[in-house]
Amino acid sequence: MKKISSIVMILLFAIVLVSCGNKTEVSVTFENVQVEQTSIRFDLKVDDPNKEITGSTVVYLHNEEGNIRNQETMEEAIDYFGIYFYGLETTTTFTLKVVVTIDRDAVEVGSYEFTTLTDQEIVISSVEDFMKMKENRNGKFILESDIDFSGEEFVSPFNASNAAFGGTFDGNGFALKNINFKGITMYTGVFGYVSSGVIKNVTFDNVTIGTSETPLVTATSSRVGIVTAYATSQTARIENVVIQNSSIVFTTSSTIQAYVGAVAAEYKGVMKDVEVLNTDIDVTTSTFGRIKIGGAVALLGADSVISQVYSQTNINFVTEATNIRDDDVSQMIGGVVAQHVSGAKLSEIISTGNIDIDVDYNTLVDTEKGIYQLFVGGLVGRANNDVQKGYYSGSITINHEKNEFEEPVTKQYRIGGLIGFYESNKPSNNLVRIGDGEINLTIADDVILEASQVFGFDRFEIVSDKGVYGTKHIMINAESKVEEDIVDTITDLTDYFDSDWMDSYLEA
Repeated sequence: MKKISSIVMILLFAIVLVSCGNKTEVSVTFENVQVEQTSIRFDLKVDDPNKEITGSTVVYLHNEEGNIRNQETMEEAIDYFGIYFYGLETTTTFTLKVVVTIDRDAVEVGSYEFTTLTDQEIVISSVEDFMKMKENRNGKFILESDIDFSGEEFVSPFNASNAAFGGTFDGNGFALKNINFKGITMYTGVFGYVSSGVIKNVTFDNVTIGTSETPLVTATSSRVGIVTAYATSQTARIENVVIQNSSIVFTTSSTIQAYVGAVAAEYKGVMKDVEVLNTDIDVTTSTFGRIKIGGAVALLGADSVISQVYSQTNINFVTEATNIRDDDVSQMIGGVVAQHVSGAKLSEIISTGNIDIDVDYNTLVDTEKGIYQLFVGGLVGRANNDVQKGYYSGSITINHEKNEFEEPVTKQYRIGGLIGFYESNKPSNNLVRIGDGEINLTIADDVILEASQVFGFDRFEIVSDKGVYGTKHIMINAESKVEEDIVDTITDLTDYFDSDWMDSYLEA
């Protein structure tokens, strides 16, 4: 008897829906729909021009058989945002139906059909396949062959926080080649914004984010990296990746920031076994926005782990300021990492690229205050945590001239052949400046300069195992400062690093 009563009630409910469906002017729109493998998230916009709705709004989730799988009831306006159904089967079609209360009737005013995404591995073999990955941002992808992007004006399919890559991309030993970016955005990179994504076993060959002949231009805050601009999760991973024959060249007038790294601009995950070969970073700024440039990573976030990173990145940074008055300037440049924050782990790193910096603040008349900071290191610009096992063998060249309006300004430069500004209370060990390159600094006399072939400034002066192997060299304003720069001499690198990975580059 109860079963018969239930059937009657369902039939009556359906009749009400049909009979009332054509009489209302209430309509709904599904917005910001994000379909994943086992879930859907969306916003609901309800248009009720005649104020017909007298009660709650309910979204029903129906399965393929038409049965109600789940439901959400909205009582207030805030409830219409971020509606979320989860625990769904993959590759399955569902229907959302929106029912509102008008007088005493339940009226269906809209529906939306969707199919959850597959959790099976998806083969990528063309530009079109690559760009379609945005339709399954948490999917599993594997390259079947090299992909040549020649002729394409590339924009990452993952260029915003609400379009972040959270899946797995396995390059399978193949390459993404000849990628040419048409402009700088807030998150510029092949995988622009990464959440928990994994990118592995792939080569990025001839990626150009601007060239010396045609530099790009931006006036907005930006993160720029060849692999990713921003990886936000500790579960993000970049492993067994090669970047080669690539360039990042642009000018910025942003008063906020430009973070630039050959691999990543800002990174909070795990990075291991990465090579950057024959790659150039060339950035010019015309203002006081924060600058961080790393031969691999610009800003290394807390709890991240980076190891076995080799960078052959040449960095050229120019300040041609036009509008600095009573402003603070912060610039950090590192051969591997620009800034290494507390809690991050950094070990087994190598930089062999050159760092060239030319600074002209063009401070404006009537300036009354300002702090200009420049931290430069062959490995790390500013280290808030320890660094273990690494060497730098490139050259550092810095030129700066003052102008007549900069007397009220405080300028602090910390320049190190290994680390510019070291402010960890833990020792960093097995760090070597290999004397194949030179350190040449031409610095105005109004700069508070602390420079060394190892750590430019060591806040806590913790005893660390660091030194110079080979020819010692540091010139400040055309005068050798080798005798004044008291650093340890490393006479033998055999087994010094206790790392097969480090030794493989020494022997190459």
